[in-house]
Amino acid sequence: MRPVTHDYQSLNEYTFPLQGKPYYRSSGIIYAVDRTGNKYAVGRVDLERFDDQNFQYVFTPEWSVIDTLPSSIFQGIPGLDMSMRLERYYRVNMTPYFISERTPSESREDLWELLEAVGLDYYDRFEWLLRTDMRCGTDNLIVERAEAARTITFESINSLPPDLQPTDLVTIQGFHSIAKTNHQLRKILLQILRSGAHIWDETDSRQLSEEECSLLLNLLMVQESMEAKQNKQRHQEGVAQAKNSGKYVGRKKIAVDPNLFRQIAKDFRNHKVTEEEAMHRAGISSRSTFYRRLKEI
Repeated sequence: MRPVTHDYQSLNEYTFPLQGKPYYRSSGIIYAVDRTGNKYAVGRVDLERFDDQNFQYVFTPEWSVIDTLPSSIFQGIPGLDMSMRLERYYRVNMTPYFISERTPSESREDLWELLEAVGLDYYDRFEWLLRTDMRCGTDNLIVERAEAARTITFESINSLPPDLQPTDLVTIQGFHSIAKTNHQLRKILLQILRSGAHIWDETDSRQLSEEECSLLLNLLMVQESMEAKQNKQRHQEGVAQAKNSGKYVGRKKIAVDPNLFRQIAKDFRNHKVTEEEAMHRAGISSRSTFYRRLKEI
């Protein structure tokens, strides 16, 4: 892993952190979502408010996860210079681009409809973002509310909550006790490591370092990718054999009215409908097919 800068001093008033203790803090976890729906915790964003009416957004990247991800999954957090590799990025008394591009502005005509849809009777862009199921149409990043840190004792895959977060600590009785097969072991470890959660090994009485977690995540993702390619190759070989024997006619492309889909795409990109609603209206059940069609128009 490349080193992370911990002592960066900004001279810009919009990136220089406020001093003192905030009276209010609201937090979210930023996830990158791949084509199969896997979520990778790539950072945390906090909104802090102070008594003097000042406020700041604090972005904390999860470098141990980010460093394992290919550009097909993660291209950065919009509005932040990720090449600086800061421990934290500050945006003071301003709404960061990352927030403004995926939340409704005060001038939007259907603003109150969007607020009421998530149970808000006041305007708060960040709170709306934490509550909504709508997704920004320009990238694959989502934000979910950050919860309090938990310590979870691993007993089986069912003992892992589906909403693991970077502040969570999962304790194990050695890697050999996690699963009976390599496939199960990889599945469980990927669930933990993708979330950014920490691992405590009771047999060694120690917590895995960020470097170890990053290395392990990278290795498991490579294995998963290789297996997927092998399965795809075997499938293609089977299709080729079926074609040669005249038993394969191919899969028909899902028919979607072009004008209807253009309107659906417009509504989705303008945050008027959720991903699920857009797919339902288009009659498409596969996320990968839905986003491929979006790129075609």
